[in-house]
Amino acid sequence: MPNFKLFFKTIYYSLFKSEHTPGRLTFKRFFIISFIFVAYPIWHYSIRLAYGLDNLFYPQLKNQNVRQPIFIIGNFRSGTTFLHRLLAKDERFTGMTSWEIFLAPSVTQRRLAHWVMKLNRLVGNPISKLIDAFDKALREYSYMHPTGLREIEEDSHVLLHAWSTYNLFAFFPFPEIVHDYIYFDDEIPEEQRTSDMNYYQDVLKRHVYAKGGKRYISKSPTNSAKVRSLLERFPDAKFINLVRSPDRVIPSTISMFTNHWKTYGDPEENYPKAGPKVIMEQARHWYIYPHRYLKHLPEDQYTLITYDDLVADPKGTIEEIYQRFGIELTEEYQHILQEEAEKSKQYKSSHHYSLEEMGLSEKEIEQKVKKPVLRQLIPLKKVQSGTSKHS
Repeated sequence: MPNFKLFFKTIYYSLFKSEHTPGRLTFKRFFIISFIFVAYPIWHYSIRLAYGLDNLFYPQLKNQNVRQPIFIIGNFRSGTTFLHRLLAKDERFTGMTSWEIFLAPSVTQRRLAHWVMKLNRLVGNPISKLIDAFDKALREYSYMHPTGLREIEEDSHVLLHAWSTYNLFAFFPFPEIVHDYIYFDDEIPEEQRTSDMNYYQDVLKRHVYAKGGKRYISKSPTNSAKVRSLLERFPDAKFINLVRSPDRVIPSTISMFTNHWKTYGDPEENYPKAGPKVIMEQARHWYIYPHRYLKHLPEDQYTLITYDDLVADPKGTIEEIYQRFGIELTEEYQHILQEEAEKSKQYKSSHHYSLEEMGLSEKEIEQKVKKPVLRQLIPLKKVQSGTSKHS
């Protein structure tokens, strides 16, 4: 069931507590939130209906296992998407694409989409052309990594179906409604935590079933707050914790959320004050908590890698991951990695940030994030703070 308590709290904040926030009510903002609040129940219950059809047509779903999934965790803007998409090029793995997350999380919806696309090909591919145009527009507009309906994406977005995720902060810039999700394992009430994890596990089972039992690979920064819950559900899971310097993560994350808020509203400030405080708190916990919890796992279940190592030598980094996790590296995938490593060398980030404009300083990041993180023995000493690729 959706988190109706949070849903109505979000409506209340959007209508009555948005003054002097990035979500202040303007005509544009009112139109967008009205659409979201009306469309959400329709979207949610249409998905639930499709799940009901799954249970009717595919009763064997209940016996589907998600064996040894791999969870890529780490703060926002730490290179998790880059790593996720590299690993997804190994055909033995599967992850969810945007259209599967938002439009077709059920097996029934995907089978229906398959038949629709078959008909589409018979009449000249009008739907494919429309999707191509949509994806092209998204790529031109995107202020993050390249995105599109067919691109593999962050699977924690499925919890938008349940209105129960930190990702709501992108649409509703009110720290009060998402704060507890920073500390998901400890602060979310047990009943809601169980409901969220039941739903997440159920969606993964449907996806793995639809993909013929392939090994599942997930990328989600918000899962950094859920490592205990994930291990309870998937005790044989493997975790890749990707660490990047706070000097880059903090301003890049602030910029990302600021762009979200400008897309879905009309903030008065270029960098709203709602961002830095909660983002630094979130980043600090997501650096410290997952490593502190996971470092006691067997070596073949957990590895921590740095962003700089990944972008300097993506092929070598992935070879180390495979060796540690006991995964055979196929000759075909080695060739793919070599090609991707060459492409990676050509990429340069176009993102540049001014800490002063954001109301921050290097000293503040040092005191509030870097020092507490270093005290927890996370190897940030290996992480370079200068401008890097894939930011």
